[in-house]
Amino acid sequence: MFEKSLLAALAAVQGIHMRLRSTVLFCALMGVGISGPSQAETAETFRLADWEVEASIPRPPLDAVAPLAATDFGLAAFPPSPLMGEHSQPDPAIAGVPLADDEHPDTALAPPPVIPPPSAAELAAIPDDPPSLVENGQPDPAITVQRVAQALQNLLAKAGGERTALQPLATFYAERRYEPLFVQDGVLSGRGRAVLTRIGQAGDDGLDPVAFRIVLPEGARNAESVARLEIALARAVSLYAAQASAGRTDPAKLSAYFDVHPPRIETAQALGDLARSSDATATVEAFNPPHEGFRRLRAKLIEMRGERREMSDSPGIRRNALRERDLVANLERWRWLPRDLGQAHIWVNSPTYSVEVMQNGRIIHQTRAVMGRAETQTPIFSDAMSHIVFNPYWHVPHSIVRRSMLSGATRNGGYFARRGIQVVQAGRVVDASTINWGAANIGRYAFRQPPGAANALGKMKFMFPNRHAIYLHDTPSRQYFGQSYRALSNGCVRVQNPEALAEVLLNLGLPGEAWSHGRIQGLYGANERTVRFRQAVPIHLVYFTMTVDSAGSLVEYEDIYGHNARVRAVLASARS
Repeated sequence: MFEKSLLAALAAVQGIHMRLRSTVLFCALMGVGISGPSQAETAETFRLADWEVEASIPRPPLDAVAPLAATDFGLAAFPPSPLMGEHSQPDPAIAGVPLADDEHPDTALAPPPVIPPPSAAELAAIPDDPPSLVENGQPDPAITVQRVAQALQNLLAKAGGERTALQPLATFYAERRYEPLFVQDGVLSGRGRAVLTRIGQAGDDGLDPVAFRIVLPEGARNAESVARLEIALARAVSLYAAQASAGRTDPAKLSAYFDVHPPRIETAQALGDLARSSDATATVEAFNPPHEGFRRLRAKLIEMRGERREMSDSPGIRRNALRERDLVANLERWRWLPRDLGQAHIWVNSPTYSVEVMQNGRIIHQTRAVMGRAETQTPIFSDAMSHIVFNPYWHVPHSIVRRSMLSGATRNGGYFARRGIQVVQAGRVVDASTINWGAANIGRYAFRQPPGAANALGKMKFMFPNRHAIYLHDTPSRQYFGQSYRALSNGCVRVQNPEALAEVLLNLGLPGEAWSHGRIQGLYGANERTVRFRQAVPIHLVYFTMTVDSAGSLVEYEDIYGHNARVRAVLASARS
């Protein structure tokens, strides 16, 4: 009987290719069929595995096997359960004492034991997982969720040198009992295929698709190789989410003028979003910035690349490729911005020399601006405007005193007085002409210019207190707004139409108070007047050399500080 069963088993598996080559494994995991082998196979190829031989041995039905008895183990009787012992045998010392609710045997038996992760020896002792018998790329229900989950747990537990890198994945999968997210029945699920396809379009997002390339596992298709595919795709998703949301560069290492905190999407959030989503493609897409400016530039990048493919002349192809790199560098900086810019916010872009107030996605006010010089750049950061100071004092920073005033004061003691600047020591104004500025410690003094027509800040300054001491302000030097090149200030932003800007911002920050031009003019005088907002208005000082206008045309601006070239170079070196 045994010999007939064995012969039948041999006949049943005749012609099945048990050791898949890497190409076959790829097709099987991806759910793609392949044709049969094109050359004669050796006898070793068709040798049955030990587990197949074992499976072919006839076994009696389980209902015909008598249950185990204590005598089968050399015992007179089974010992009592240690978990039930404390309740089955009452303790005379506490007889008659009622059990607390959480001690009652029906509701609170001893807690389940904590199962430690498998040790290295235990992992090594786990038998090899049998390979799939389905070789034509079709789903194999035999590769169950439970088998893949066990393989996932084992692989993440013995990660070795990659333990730190895989820890976020291990935490995520442990919380879902190692249920796979991207595979089903031994192949990529619909979610897995959608994610893989969308990540494959990373180049359209201004990212490098090579960074997300998945290395397929080698060997036979079984639960372990499928689990390895799950891990590979999860790692690609994690990396894509991080780069799509926060970029590929570290802004702090590029320039001290970049004071930004890119909103990185971490592994748990990215995978959790996909687990909860019914539209994997849209979820992956949403890892990118949600801003309209980003989406327009991304669409323009796709359009430009399509045009370049149709070009025949090498100079034109090169020019277009360089513009594409500039555009990608701009996309990178969009990723540095907060994902929520604010329903109403202030937008200050250095290369365009402009200040815009946005509300519900449209510009409600726009004015020209003078930005910082190349050596005293306007920094890049986000904050919130909280108040406006009318008739302001100009408190001159020590850096400006050292750079622009100290040499003149050293030569001429009346330098500060002629410029209307007061020198303050210990809270009172002193006579600057009596101080030897060539030897003085200027840190002991404060310098200020009182309100007035000659005040460098004009009639008002717009405040969002920050560590850079940067703000927006009026100016008596109106002539500069007519120039095309306006990188001329010490870092603060001079605005051309401060009263109109103040009216818009006061009505945003103090809704319902009906601020008007006349009411603002009533605040002018010899003394400082501060008006604080009830609702702070977000402000973003940014640096974009490319934008797409309402007609869909790409508009380019001068790279006045060289930031775009710097980012472009770093991105190029990261690819090489």
